[in-house]
Amino acid sequence: MTNREMRPQRFLEIIQRANQIAASTQLDDLLDRLLDLIIEITASEAGTLYLYDATTDELIFKVVKGSPAGEALIGRRLPANTGLAGYALQHRQPFFVEDVANDPRWYRSFGEMGELTLHTMFCIPLMLRAEPVGVVQVFNLPSTSLDGQDEMLLLEVLTSRLVTEIEKARLLEETRRRELRQQALVEIISQLTTTLERDELLRRIMNYACELLAVEAASIWLIDHKQNDLVLHIAGGKDQDRVESLRVPRGQGIIGYVIETGETVVVNDVQRDHRFYKRLDQQSGFQTRAILCVPLRAPRIVLGGERGEVEGRIIGGAQALNPRNGQPFSAEDITLFQTLASQAATVIRLAELYRETDSLFTRMIEAITGAIDLKDPYTRGHSQRVSDFSVAIGQELGLSHEQLYQLRIASKLHDVGKIRVPDHILKKPGRLDDNEFAEMRQHPVYGLEFLRDNGLLELDLLRESWTALAQHHERLDGRGYPFGLKGEDISLFGRIVAVADVFDALTSHRPYRPPMPVEEALELLQRGAGTEFDPICVEALIRARSRGTILTQDEREKVATA
Repeated sequence: MTNREMRPQRFLEIIQRANQIAASTQLDDLLDRLLDLIIEITASEAGTLYLYDATTDELIFKVVKGSPAGEALIGRRLPANTGLAGYALQHRQPFFVEDVANDPRWYRSFGEMGELTLHTMFCIPLMLRAEPVGVVQVFNLPSTSLDGQDEMLLLEVLTSRLVTEIEKARLLEETRRRELRQQALVEIISQLTTTLERDELLRRIMNYACELLAVEAASIWLIDHKQNDLVLHIAGGKDQDRVESLRVPRGQGIIGYVIETGETVVVNDVQRDHRFYKRLDQQSGFQTRAILCVPLRAPRIVLGGERGEVEGRIIGGAQALNPRNGQPFSAEDITLFQTLASQAATVIRLAELYRETDSLFTRMIEAITGAIDLKDPYTRGHSQRVSDFSVAIGQELGLSHEQLYQLRIASKLHDVGKIRVPDHILKKPGRLDDNEFAEMRQHPVYGLEFLRDNGLLELDLLRESWTALAQHHERLDGRGYPFGLKGEDISLFGRIVAVADVFDALTSHRPYRPPMPVEEALELLQRGAGTEFDPICVEALIRARSRGTILTQDEREKVATA
């Protein structure tokens, strides 16, 4: 068969192989196989393939063949007008170079074929509807490889056939990447709503931002209205510990500008921006190169009921610093960060409102227990000590954080019913008579009525507190008061507070007796374990005491004055 007779068969074979390559939807695989085929057709020694990024007007080094050292350059970017590849892209035509090494257009400093002695080169721009998609370069091919029009036609048909598939694969890859980032964003937002603990919330936001945007670090700045400046509450990235708690004057730096104006700012070279606050890098040791900064704009929040609503306002700003790929922030990066910041601002504001409400609630509890102390000066500090002892017992018993929080409140309020006990009984320096003692024994009932009459039993935060108020004077043998409950009928909170209450009563000063030595008090509790007190709670108090988490009235005063 003559060469002329072989050409149709060769054409058919190449087209069939091109069709097989086109069946791949994986961009890297498609590019790799295309370059292999072009090297084979041209009998070249090596080759490279670039893709064109229209957004940045750059060539991205994607594939290299025949040069192991060149593989380290994969992913690197060059301005689109650089070297012979850039020349091919600008002129939209393939061309042959007889002597690459001495061609002034050859970009030697890139070193893509550093270990090869270069002679010839053929460069093919990949075009789709007159727009550049990429560039293929093959090296050290015989000068006779492209002598005839048939070879050029074959390469033209091949690249035309596959350039469409390259663009499809690239778009598919981009779509997949965007979908993954959007899925990650949805997952991140769902995770943000699982905590209202501010520092943990801020840490999550910044770590998620570093992950989502692939940046070296991210930071959140909140407005400190008392000092009229901006404070860095948390930072993500490897230098997190070194850069927390830095401050910037209001309006200073890029972050200050963003918070004051409410604008989103992208600066891909901060050294050229006069707003960049260089002192931050000096203080932190972190080198900022590029920054994406967005305001944290909390929306108007409708609280409902008599509280009405909280007006929307800018509470701070968020920064993403230094993309790890060294590329400028993209429009997609900006949109993702703005979305994350918007959701973060809402949750941060809710966390602040929760913290304010929780602080108010705690202060109100302290005010109530303080009122009890004012009525009964002989037991001043008793409610706080019983609360601390109860929590220590609960910790030994392995209660959850939520249970410990409820127990702390419940035990602090355990004597709130004494507010209704007449002063002449509470303040009597001697022992009470039978009638007075009967009235005093009603304080657990009065406490329960206090919660109910003030609508506090309806609060989720106090849903178990009533048992500590009502049952802390009950006994396991049923001889307690006010209800004469037995064994398991007494709640765990009631049993815990009963032990904590008696231990403090025994070891504290009373007008009619001095404090009992700790060892005697513990022995008394142990003798009553199983009849009066829950043995497990007694042992938990003894363990907590041995760990130093339970201190008596006198011991606390010594620590306070030391």
